[in-house]
Amino acid sequence: MRRSELFRRPILTLVLLGFMMAIGCGPSKVPLSDSQQARTLAEKLLDQWKLGVKMDELPKQTPPVYVSEDLWKKEATLTEFKFLGDGEMLGPNVRFKISLKCKGKDGKVTQRSFNYLVTTTPALTFFREEG
Repeated sequence: MRRSELFRRPILTLVLLGFMMAIGCGPSKVPLSDSQQARTLAEKLLDQWKLGVKMDELPKQTPPVYVSEDLWKKEATLTEFKFLGDGEMLGPNVRFKISLKCKGKDGKVTQRSFNYLVTTTPALTFFREEG
């Protein structure tokens, strides 16, 4: 059977795709993050930011933590943070809306809210959601 004939037969195509997934040829399942561990991780990281820990020091910790936060990278000082809600699952991540009060290098204080994606497995990550 030629490839073009295969795609003209949708039932056969679905059966073959199901078989390939059953034997392991399909996409692998990504483990889901634990929401309580994700919140604990986010709180710990935000506390470290308040204490003046540099973002590039976090991957050197045990276990390593990978962070992407522009304000932190630009060395803004975090003075306050507040979780706005309990968070929600978004794929393998937990999404938190967090209000931040920061002081820039110029001394200007700003308060803004952002969504953060936090993972607890297979690696520890904390990323500000763009968009």
